[in-house]
Amino acid sequence: MTPKVLRLVLTLEFLIAIVAIFTAWSEIGGQAALDLMPWGWKLGLALALALAIVRYTAALMEQDDFWSIRSARWFSLILIIGLAMGVVTFYYVLQEDTMDSDDANTSTSGIAPVTPGHLAA
Repeated sequence: MTPKVLRLVLTLEFLIAIVAIFTAWSEIGGQAALDLMPWGWKLGLALALALAIVRYTAALMEQDDFWSIRSARWFSLILIIGLAMGVVTFYYVLQEDTMDSDDANTSTSGIAPVTPGHLAA
């Protein structure tokens, strides 16, 4: 494969990885938790994971062996970023539960409903 075609394939892999990461993250972690999360966490972790996936693929293509030092490092970085995504998502799931329990403890107003008999008097 020529270097130009290889760069094109890796670029397409990066773009597909971003879409797949955001789709899987919202399905696994829950969209409500992602809605509470600041955009910097989502963008930074998703781009880091997509980049690590592409670099892992490139490391696999460079060597004849399946496991090399470079591919093992990139794979371990993929696992670390995935763990970080899980921890951040879990934190915001807990924040979502806290916000839901705060909403359940709110008081309602003591205004009595107006009936037609009250209006006639």
